[in-house]
Amino acid sequence: MRLISIFLIFLISTSFQIPSNVLNTTLPLSALEIEKQGFNKLNASLHYELNISYPFVHYKDKFDIEHKINIDIQSIMAFAISDFMKKMYHIKNEKGAIGLSFLNLDYKVHYQEFGVLSIAFAKETYYNGLEDVRNIKLTYNYDYINKRNIQLNDLFLPESDYKTRLHQLIKDKVGNTGKVKKESYTIFCINKEGLLFPLDYNRCKGKNCPHEVLIKWSEIEDITSKFVRSIDLL
Repeated sequence: MRLISIFLIFLISTSFQIPSNVLNTTLPLSALEIEKQGFNKLNASLHYELNISYPFVHYKDKFDIEHKINIDIQSIMAFAISDFMKKMYHIKNEKGAIGLSFLNLDYKVHYQEFGVLSIAFAKETYYNGLEDVRNIKLTYNYDYINKRNIQLNDLFLPESDYKTRLHQLIKDKVGNTGKVKKESYTIFCINKEGLLFPLDYNRCKGKNCPHEVLIKWSEIEDITSKFVRSIDLL
């Protein structure tokens, strides 16, 4: 909690905001709206750069939900930054590297209807002293009508072997371009067309792995739960 508190103070003092006229004005005033915010920080003495973009949620007359979602998002950012800093210092001490390391964090909103918010975060890191830029994917799925995080099992019938089905579908779509790990289905985003599974080096091995795989709702319609139908996806 102390880390998040320090991070929030840092955000207030350094963040930039996109003007409010970019808010989603097509939604009714009572709906959840998203404002893009972020900050950039270059530390020349410690040789690192942070480029952070994140969604800030506004929810008229629903401050408790607005606060919950924003705290969740800030926790994702705080962990991404603290993890980057820890690894950067370790590599710097181990290899004596003095070049620039960086962290880029960005996001994309995939679904924002029927009380459901689904966001994918892309974390790109480079540590001076290592050769490759690494990409890590994170996702956030929240049901703000029922005030709960959405888990993968919420989307499927309890008696279905949905994990095996999803893993096989992801493998089929990736084909020979990469080796898909069993954990490939563990992070997901809800999309109007289907379930989107972001892939990073933890979930797909190979230089030609796709960045993401989309499984259409029609491919898994027979095993989806009533919740999927309640948010107008089938």
